[in-house]
Amino acid sequence: MKKILWVLMIWSLLAAGEGYAHETLDTGTAANGEIGITEKTGQTIPSDIAFRDEKGQVVKLGDLLGKPIILTLVYYTCERICPQLLAGLAAALPRLSSAAGPDYRVVSVSFDDKDTPQIAANIRRNYLKPTGETLAPEAWTFLTGDHANIDRLTESVGFRYRKDLHGFNHPVVLIFLSPQGKISRYFTVTKYQYGAAYPISFSSFELNVALAEAREGKPVSELKKAMLYCFSHEPPGQSKFYYVIGVIGLVTLLAMIAFFIYLQVTAKKRRKDGPA
Repeated sequence: MKKILWVLMIWSLLAAGEGYAHETLDTGTAANGEIGITEKTGQTIPSDIAFRDEKGQVVKLGDLLGKPIILTLVYYTCERICPQLLAGLAAALPRLSSAAGPDYRVVSVSFDDKDTPQIAANIRRNYLKPTGETLAPEAWTFLTGDHANIDRLTESVGFRYRKDLHGFNHPVVLIFLSPQGKISRYFTVTKYQYGAAYPISFSSFELNVALAEAREGKPVSELKKAMLYCFSHEPPGQSKFYYVIGVIGLVTLLAMIAFFIYLQVTAKKRRKDGPA
């Protein structure tokens, strides 16, 4: 009986905290056309789109081509999922069979036109640390740009995002480009491991395969419908739903504790009274 009570108590605690665990997962928002991915595998991004690198120098996307690219679209002031995406990727790069820099590039682009080269430089230092000495400093470029060029890039890769009062809502994805700038694959993130050192982690095998396909210019269409989304706040209605779940969990927990105390008191009273 006591074991059953402990199981119920643990379940109640999990129910009370469940709202946060689902905060960034949603499968309906992208479906209604507001945010998400429109797959454009096999299409080529415009090479003349211009951004600024961490030093403030103008860089055209065509200048970065010539080798496979892992493209991440994030915004640098994000405090939610974007930092976890970059950290997970940084941790995975040293484990790959090919070397970033000589064999492929990583390019991060902010879709927030308020981000500056100085912010990009600070972000770059943060995420080069987990890679250790195995990653060449020039292998990962962090770009910023104006609204027009950001829109040209996001539209060319089918990346749909939305700005609100607190930041941006957007899908979490790696986009693999061929050396010629052709979209080879969308590597969508589907899992977020709460409590892990890197809540978003990547399989070395899958990244190696995706890079090999991009190197050959091979388009792969397997965009997953269920993917992780980064919300600057909880999606509408979800906060209220999980508040109710939390209240139910708390009430259940208190009831279990009260019942547990009752059993302990009555058992102690029986032992004290003893046989007549």
